[in-house]
Amino acid sequence: MRGAATECRPYSHPSENYRSSMRITLVDNLVMPEEHSLELLDVHPHLGLLSLAAVAERDGHLVQIYDPKRLIRAGTLSYDETVYDRAAQSLLSQQPDAVGFTSLGCSFLFALNVAARLKRQEPELPILLGGPHATMLHREILERFTQFDIVVRYEADEIFPDVLSNLETRNFSSIPGVSWRATASDLKFNPGTPKVENLDTLPLLNYDHYPVAQLDLDLLRVEAGRGCPFMCTFCSTASFFQRSFRLKSAARLVHELDALHEKYGYVDFKLDHDLFTVNKRKIVEFCEAVKDRKYRWRVSARVDCVDNDLLHKMAEAGCVGMYFGIETGSRRMQEIARKRLEVDLVEPTLAVTEQLGIQSTASFITGYHEELEPDLADTLDLLGRCVGPSCITQLHMLAPEPGTPMFAEHRDKMEYDGYAGPYNAFHVAPEDTQLVLDHKDIFSTYYYYPAALPRSQYKFAVEAVDSLRHLGPIVLKYLLRGFEQKLSRLVFAMRDWADAQGRNGLPDADFVEEFIGSKFGPYHHLTSLIRYALRLPKDLNREIAPVEFDPDQQYQLDAKVRLLTDMHDCEALIERIKHDSTGTDLFASELTDRVTYVFTGSANAYRIDPDLQALLSLFEQPRSCREVTDLVAEVSGVDGLPSSYFAPFIDAGILMPAMHPE
Repeated sequence: MRGAATECRPYSHPSENYRSSMRITLVDNLVMPEEHSLELLDVHPHLGLLSLAAVAERDGHLVQIYDPKRLIRAGTLSYDETVYDRAAQSLLSQQPDAVGFTSLGCSFLFALNVAARLKRQEPELPILLGGPHATMLHREILERFTQFDIVVRYEADEIFPDVLSNLETRNFSSIPGVSWRATASDLKFNPGTPKVENLDTLPLLNYDHYPVAQLDLDLLRVEAGRGCPFMCTFCSTASFFQRSFRLKSAARLVHELDALHEKYGYVDFKLDHDLFTVNKRKIVEFCEAVKDRKYRWRVSARVDCVDNDLLHKMAEAGCVGMYFGIETGSRRMQEIARKRLEVDLVEPTLAVTEQLGIQSTASFITGYHEELEPDLADTLDLLGRCVGPSCITQLHMLAPEPGTPMFAEHRDKMEYDGYAGPYNAFHVAPEDTQLVLDHKDIFSTYYYYPAALPRSQYKFAVEAVDSLRHLGPIVLKYLLRGFEQKLSRLVFAMRDWADAQGRNGLPDADFVEEFIGSKFGPYHHLTSLIRYALRLPKDLNREIAPVEFDPDQQYQLDAKVRLLTDMHDCEALIERIKHDSTGTDLFASELTDRVTYVFTGSANAYRIDPDLQALLSLFEQPRSCREVTDLVAEVSGVDGLPSSYFAPFIDAGILMPAMHPE
């Protein structure tokens, strides 16, 4: 067990000539990555916390930001039952005058538990809470959880300094949008919905609150604006930002990019805004201002808020990525969910982005209360048509979100089955599960709305799409030729096969491989392709530590090495598929060439002949290279295979030093 994690960024010093400054610690979210691997925790600077830090520092306070994700990913904070105690000790070691937590439903377990430990050890320490989750559930949170003293609702940037100035007296009556605990039994709720009308008036963010140089980020995120004018029933963005669309001026936004480029050297940026392209005139202004700087930037948009001309201008100005929330392929569900997107625009828009070299993401949701099987089929089929080398597709399970029309209508019907969205914090302490069960409105993202179809059908679809995406777009699109080019036919066929087999589990990679082998036969080239694509290494960054060759050192096959025998030549197949627009003849044909593949734990796959396969199988048990060459000579009666023959396999990571030599 590692010691307590005490690494925090030092307090940032404000400008001079201010009265009584306080030491403020702001605590970042603990949001799980979609793949649930702690190595993939998102450690990008939290723009909301940076904004609060900036306004507090402008008012003379000392601010630091504590990011548990970074510490967990670095291995200095263990994500186990000790995480809350050790995070609390780390925060207290900084001797803050106040601690502020931001909140999302998926990460609230961390904020709740750490705040409780802080309050037990320092009862007089003011503990603040803000963010979308706290805004929508401020009354419930203060009534049930005494560790929180103050909830700052909605956009806190302009009122945060006043809140800090009044912490000592606890007199917040003149500050809009504040809920607070006046005494143990007396809660106060000020009216008001604070909103920053002109985002250009906010101070520039100081990214030095995070160790940017150490984070190995591929880009920096920059707040481009706030608010969404639409009113989808499942999304809380419109409620939190009060349906008020705002965008920073082109001059301000380009100034921020320039400052970050000059200070940190970045040329890649994500312009954070749920709907960047709503005001096309302002986007054109930005494109004109930024186009000569050679920056590469990414945004989010609706397909009905872009057109060919705008997309061309964006691409010319450096746009290389766009996220589109499609949500459903069903026209009926588009109306019910009030997304009201014209689904016929999706494919033409993605075709233009592909032509312009813009990488796109098309995101969908399933599990709506009213969603029938034809609606689910429409969603799957549109998603399947979006699959391509330049488009990432996603299918998410609908998560109940406080502050949405859907939550207001169905909050009393929510149910729990232990299957939740990928971003939810794990249950690591004994009390976590009980907290989730006792407060379903507070922890709604762990729950679901009962819907028109059995829950199992939505879960199956989400997991099937996730497993199938690992095939890669070329193989997946080719596979769909066997199912009338419809992803719904493939997913429903998988589901029917599972039912016939009496399988209750969700479709993982092994399931997909077994299903394809069962449907097409073990010797069909599709079966080879699926086995090959599913076993291609996903971790392209894994480095193999150099190992000095020793003929008398015992080696064995790396546990991550996979041998696939009696396979078709999949590299050749994929090349043929790329150059065959219809693939009808190829799909119907049977190919006879057979090979064996060895997949390493790194980003490599090798074709080997049967003799080499037999040699490598001798290392399934720990053996030295000299032992193996002697054994080959004894069996064959022929000398001449040197021990050094195996050195390249050690270099490639196929053979590894034995962990437990015999």
